Amino acid sequence: MARHPDELRQGAWNGIARDRGGNVAILFAFLSVPMLMFGGAAIDYGFATRVETKLQAATDGTALLLCQTPLTTSTSDLNALAQTAMIGAMGAPNLVVDPLVITSNPRQITLTAHKQSSVFFGKLTKTTVINPGAKSQCATPLPKTFEIALVLDNTGSMAESSGGQTKLQAVQTAATNFVSYVYTNSAFSSATRISIVPFAAAVAVDPSTYRYASWIDQNGQSSLHWTNILSPSSSSFTSRFDIFTKLKAAYSGWGWAGCLETLPYPLNVQDGAPASGNKDSYYIPLLAPDEPGDSSNTYAGFNVNGNTYYSFNSYIDDDNSSKSGSCPIMPSGTSFNAAEGRACKYVSPANPAPTSSNTSTGVPNGPNFGCTTQPLQRLTNNTITLKTLINNMAPLGSTNIHEGFMWGWRTLSPISVFADGSAYSSSSNSSSATTINKIIILMTDGTNSWATNPYSPNVSMYFAAGYFQNANGTTPNPRLPSTNQNINDTTSSRNALDALTAQACTNAKATNISIYTIGFSIPSDPIDTAGQNLLKNCASSANQFFIANTSDDLISAFQQIQASIGALRLTQ
Repeated sequence: MARHPDELRQGAWNGIARDRGGNVAILFAFLSVPMLMFGGAAIDYGFATRVETKLQAATDGTALLLCQTPLTTSTSDLNALAQTAMIGAMGAPNLVVDPLVITSNPRQITLTAHKQSSVFFGKLTKTTVINPGAKSQCATPLPKTFEIALVLDNTGSMAESSGGQTKLQAVQTAATNFVSYVYTNSAFSSATRISIVPFAAAVAVDPSTYRYASWIDQNGQSSLHWTNILSPSSSSFTSRFDIFTKLKAAYSGWGWAGCLETLPYPLNVQDGAPASGNKDSYYIPLLAPDEPGDSSNTYAGFNVNGNTYYSFNSYIDDDNSSKSGSCPIMPSGTSFNAAEGRACKYVSPANPAPTSSNTSTGVPNGPNFGCTTQPLQRLTNNTITLKTLINNMAPLGSTNIHEGFMWGWRTLSPISVFADGSAYSSSSNSSSATTINKIIILMTDGTNSWATNPYSPNVSMYFAAGYFQNANGTTPNPRLPSTNQNINDTTSSRNALDALTAQACTNAKATNISIYTIGFSIPSDPIDTAGQNLLKNCASSANQFFIANTSDDLISAFQQIQASIGALRLTQ
């Protein structure tokens, strides 16, 4: 029986399909071996790549460790350290650390290591060993020379507790450790020098050393010298130092303590030394005037035409009913400012009260009111001197970040009053061994603070910039930016001091001084957002600003800074 043509075609197709199926099976069998080889190889080499990545990281870390060792470390000790570090990172099995290649001047260390990777498909791929390797090279640079100013807050709030110690004790620990690190780390040359500037409401220099310094207004010629002493020549006073001489005769502790007033603006945000052609460019010794009253241990009431004013710093008995030395009895109705500014009361101070203290501030009364810190230390590499000053710091007084920062800058300056610093470099982060890198580390636990006194015509406490209203009727305007004139309260005075601080930071950075800032802001006494922003903007970069919320954080911040300054890096 004849078959239908469609049946014939279907049979032909079935035969072809059977033939094709056989061919695919043969082809798959033929290709499966290389496919397994490629797949196995991918797995083996993927695993080896992970080993190689880990090996490179371990080699880099070990190389940096080796380059931080003293230059006197022997080759055998370096090789032993390389073995120990690499085994710790990679494990000992199948690890080979080649002998180090070491060159000198500067010391350069090349580390090469290998570690066999497991092979799972070796029989199939005919690969018996995969041996990833890594190489790293670092150099121990010639030690660099630094000039570093530690500007440290010594205000009263530093006495508060943080982590079982006071905030100041934490700063003392951190600063002492910093000094030790600098002079034991090979990244710093022995010529590196450090200055320390403790600050509160003002900054002090050594009074015995600088009593006759040429940059101080020795003859009362600055227009700001007599703002709170009226008619000084009538009492034969030629400068504030003459008044200090009389006060010291009345009480030995009333000699000049070394603090200086703020320069006029813009000199107080710039670098430089006084110029003979500008008498206002000379520094004025800080002398807090005797405020009217009977020098009692409490606020001294002073009555004028039925109004009672209260002095915060009355240390000589000069009220309306008594005489003060060669001064006549004040006429009834004498104004507060006139009583405050009388020069004659200092000729033979009556009933001096050296033990009285302002109960609201804790600051001792007297002509050095507001001058509460240890004198600053100029640049030195004497670690005993530095650590002694750190140990002697004490917390007292209000906060004047501006003056603290400026005196820190002056200690580094090649052209300011000390002229201790080397010439400014063209870079704030030079790697040259001959370039001296300048650094300011500013630490504060608070914000700029000029205390007010609404019970007095002065309107404020005495400060490094005088009063809001001085005895001669002047204001601090000559010392403030044009945008911050006529201050009259806590907010406006803080804004003015913040503006001075910000300008000082900007100008210092323009000379290639690298600035680090630390805000010590514990939960019970935080620094507000504006204060943190001031410090953040003052720092040379975002990673050079730190907020410390605990004593441990503060110590850690100093450690990070010291490590950053002396950091080593891998060579290319």
